[in-house]
Amino acid sequence: MKKTSIFAGLILAALTLFCGCQTVPKEISEELDARQLIQLGQDNYDNHHYKAAEIYFNTVLDRYGDDPKHFLEAKYELGHLYIKQKKYSAAYDNFNEILEIYESVPVGLPGSYKILCGIELAKIPAEKIKEFEARKNAPKTEAEPKQEAAPAVKEEAAPKEQEKAQTEAAPQAPVDETKEEAKEAPKEIEPPKTEGSGESSAEKAVEER
Repeated sequence: MKKTSIFAGLILAALTLFCGCQTVPKEISEELDARQLIQLGQDNYDNHHYKAAEIYFNTVLDRYGDDPKHFLEAKYELGHLYIKQKKYSAAYDNFNEILEIYESVPVGLPGSYKILCGIELAKIPAEKIKEFEARKNAPKTEAEPKQEAAPAVKEEAAPKEQEKAQTEAAPQAPVDETKEEAKEAPKEIEPPKTEGSGESSAEKAVEER
């Protein structure tokens, strides 16, 4: 009996999953208005086709979200759906967004959704509410930019490069070619005086005497 009941339960679960996948709409007609889409979402919710219901409610937000009434209704339906699935974080965010709208626009909105949000939020476990509120009120910290060492090295090397560039660009003094030629020209060597020339002059002096 136990094996039979387990087998029957698996078949039922498979059929439910298969039917749920079949109900997910691939395309949604553009001719459907907000009221019709909400109704389709609610019908699928009642039949436990939660994925299809979520798609219809989000379609209302995409197409008719500019209208506050349709926006609030679709947001509430999504939050109600997430409570059913025990997706408490998503439900809290949806209901909290609705309540913030009521705070910023206190008049001109239907008051029923504000009351319904309070009822649905009470279904979330208290410890989860504390966790979500702490996350909401936590200060946002910006990541500090990382300091790079490479630019500092380049800055130190820059003066040396500038000094080198200035040295290369400085005009060189013109070279005096005449001085260079004078330095390079060899000095003239005077011929040495010979002794023979001295003796001949002395002989001439003796002869004259």
